[in-house]
Amino acid sequence: MPMRPLRLPGDLSILAEVVPRTFEYPDNPEWSIRRDEMEDILRMVRSLRRLWPILRLLQVFSPALRDLFRGFVWEEGGKIAGVVMTQRHGTTSHWEVGLVGVVPEQRRKGIARRLLTRTLEDLRERGAEKVALGVISQNVPAYSLYTSLGFAHYGGVIEFEAKTPHPPTIPTRPDEYLEELVKRSKTWRVRYDLDKRINPPELTEYEPVVLGRYRPPALLRPILPLLALLMRRERKTVRVQRIRDGQTVALGRYEVPKKEGGVNSIRVLLDPACPELADYLVAYHLDRAIARGGGRRVDFFVPDWMTAVVESAERFGFNRRLHYHSLGLTL
Repeated sequence: MPMRPLRLPGDLSILAEVVPRTFEYPDNPEWSIRRDEMEDILRMVRSLRRLWPILRLLQVFSPALRDLFRGFVWEEGGKIAGVVMTQRHGTTSHWEVGLVGVVPEQRRKGIARRLLTRTLEDLRERGAEKVALGVISQNVPAYSLYTSLGFAHYGGVIEFEAKTPHPPTIPTRPDEYLEELVKRSKTWRVRYDLDKRINPPELTEYEPVVLGRYRPPALLRPILPLLALLMRRERKTVRVQRIRDGQTVALGRYEVPKKEGGVNSIRVLLDPACPELADYLVAYHLDRAIARGGGRRVDFFVPDWMTAVVESAERFGFNRRLHYHSLGLTL
């Protein structure tokens, strides 16, 4: 039978070769995966393989960890031609389809539809209530496939990049705010509190702001520092608070590889009621990524409803690369 469940860790080595090919678009090369992105994927795969004996043991005691990676693959001639991978969000009944991919020479044969249809059946059997995925806005065939299966458009993310970044002039942070570093282990809590206040209703329908989605399962928490160590990436996160009430209004971070290869990245989440912070946050984290990132390009994903951050990214020289639609389905 050409379709079978994903088998881990055995399939990890094969997927490391196949997954990058599923992100190749000969007719639209600007959509294709970049070499630096592929280096980060391979580094993640190698790290997971090293940690898998520990994860396998913990899965015996934690149902949530059993759903870290699930999916199905399609084989043609004994080789993987397509794959769908899913992941449960923490301890909730909400899931994400992280990958729907078919190698270029096997496309337009209905493989993606069969894989995704079987995946949705599997998620229903596991008690899933909601499932979400992302798709490049210009990828009409994929968008049409998802909507034909019942997915609805509820949001989006813009991918920016700075290929040859130059250090920006950092504006002065407004006096009514202060900032502080956030420990990696505490980031989820700060993110949860911020999202709870600012995320729009259309987003929370499919990405609910509940503790089980943000707080890592207890048995996973000791593993996360090990994964970060294996990934060899420097990551610093700051939060910005309003002095008069102590309320967190923004989160920003930069992340850069500590070894050769990979891509630098920055992220900014901002309360739309505080647009005056956008330029400071974008410039500050871009400057840090340039200073610490060894000349690599910088990527920057921004929710399209954060208008002030989108406009700031463009002011500081980021170019729009792709726009992703977020689609959700109630099962």
